[in-house]
Amino acid sequence: MAAGTALISGVTGVVGARIARHLAGLGDWRAIGVSRRAPMGENRIAGIEYLALDLQDRAACAKAIGEVSGITHFFNAARFEHVTTQPEPIDINTGMFVNLLDALEQGGHPLQHVHLVQGTKYYGSTAGRFPTPARESDPRSLYDTFYFAQEDIAIARSKTAQWTWSASRPHGICDPSPTIVRSMARLIGVYAAIGKELGLPLSFPGTPENYSAIYQCTDCQLLAKAIVWMSTDPRCGNQAFNVTNGEYFRWENMWPRIAAYFGMPCGPVRTIKLAAAMADKGAIWDRIVARHGLRQISYDQAAIWSYGDFLFTPGWDMMSSTTKLRQFGFCDVIDTETMFFSLFEALRAARVIPPA
Repeated sequence: MAAGTALISGVTGVVGARIARHLAGLGDWRAIGVSRRAPMGENRIAGIEYLALDLQDRAACAKAIGEVSGITHFFNAARFEHVTTQPEPIDINTGMFVNLLDALEQGGHPLQHVHLVQGTKYYGSTAGRFPTPARESDPRSLYDTFYFAQEDIAIARSKTAQWTWSASRPHGICDPSPTIVRSMARLIGVYAAIGKELGLPLSFPGTPENYSAIYQCTDCQLLAKAIVWMSTDPRCGNQAFNVTNGEYFRWENMWPRIAAYFGMPCGPVRTIKLAAAMADKGAIWDRIVARHGLRQISYDQAAIWSYGDFLFTPGWDMMSSTTKLRQFGFCDVIDTETMFFSLFEALRAARVIPPA
């Protein structure tokens, strides 16, 4: 008998795909993944059912969800495609969530739990300095986000429904999948490969303030495990949890170790705008790909340089308290330095970045 039937929105995204893989690995769940386009090839996960669905189409959502049965858990990991440098649209992201939630409730599904994937934007992490370590009881940021609207809807509806809700708030999500382009490890790996090809040291491309500030990451495999745990443990009903690896670091300590991993001297901080500085390096990347027999990845898909500018610019601490998570019973932790090296190894094995 299945532990439950899960509906996972945004199943082709980083978090949605990892939730699906975790549930498939447990072996006692039925999981239905929803995305605009059904994944193909290595992006398909064995044991997962897929629905190609436009979440902005209310009627299509009602019809598709009405044709399946028995959904007990809704994992909302979908978000509208957006440019890193622009705010995520609140109305669209909220509307997509409501369309699925309405379809589940009106379709008579035996819904038990709704999970919302959020992040430290809840505390205003992208807007400037915020109280650290951020705690789940802290007030919401003054800078609006779709997290608030979705959460308000979940809180209001759960009061008269048979289901509970939870929310996860990760930061700096990292995943080993070779098909994810918006990846911190991939960006660093491609940046290092091009720098090494040019005979340069590995200089940190961000601001001096960012280099010395406190940072944190969340391994996506740990995040998926935590999400399924909080969605199935009754104690976690109607609660939000920060989820990180359980430790903090500074790039000024991590960066020299990354440079050593790639066999490069560690250079001084060299603040650049990656989106501009790396725009003309396509021919160099093509040369690296040909020499090492890497995957035929076009340069515009090798790394998202604007994402690097987003990561390496803020000059304030990024710190979330995970005390509440531990107090409720989830005690898994991951060494972030070991995680990065594991991610680089996975990218090398998949021929996304060059070998040593």
